[in-house]
Amino acid sequence: MGRLRYDCDAIVKLKASLNYFIDNPNLYKGEWNNKVFENNNPIEIEIGCGKGRFVFLKAIDNPSINFVAIDKSETILVKLLNKIKDYQTPVNNLKIICTNAQELTKVFAEKEVDKIYLNFVDPWPKKRHEKNRLTYYQNLKIILSLLKDAERIEFKTDNIDFFNYSLIELKTNQLNIVSATKDLYESELLANNIATEYEQKWISKGNKINKLILVK
Repeated sequence: MGRLRYDCDAIVKLKASLNYFIDNPNLYKGEWNNKVFENNNPIEIEIGCGKGRFVFLKAIDNPSINFVAIDKSETILVKLLNKIKDYQTPVNNLKIICTNAQELTKVFAEKEVDKIYLNFVDPWPKKRHEKNRLTYYQNLKIILSLLKDAERIEFKTDNIDFFNYSLIELKTNQLNIVSATKDLYESELLANNIATEYEQKWISKGNKINKLILVK
């Protein structure tokens, strides 16, 4: 409880001192370029960003792309806010929101997003929890509605069962597979790869990463 309280206090202070956290993202549905980023650059989102290493480095490396980091836990998002604070240089193309994936149609308009990243989202391995998986067809329908036609989803997971399940779901839902590998670190897809914190830990143990790139 003490640790959680510390994180809650920290995020309140960081949100007040840094202009990155969007408290009421539904107010900007269909207006992210005009009212939030104030430019016409492409918008890319990471759903389930966790501690945020991936999306933070993506934003730094790609200043002409707008990024939105999304996670359902404010306690986790404080880690990303601290990365931004420690970096000290403004990252004007990055915003952060706290919400569930199922609520994203209230946040973004149809076809408002240019690219979606799903990195190591919860695989919900038990069959009775299938409806919680982000690649379950009903959740996938929500995600796909945000994405512009002919644009991409990139999906990484360490869970081979979840990967195989998702491969079937994604193939049957308006998506064409561009590339797929069950061993990212022995694949040509490793070029320009940015590892999440979880990915770094998993790879250090000699385990494999699965990746899919798909086009709507």
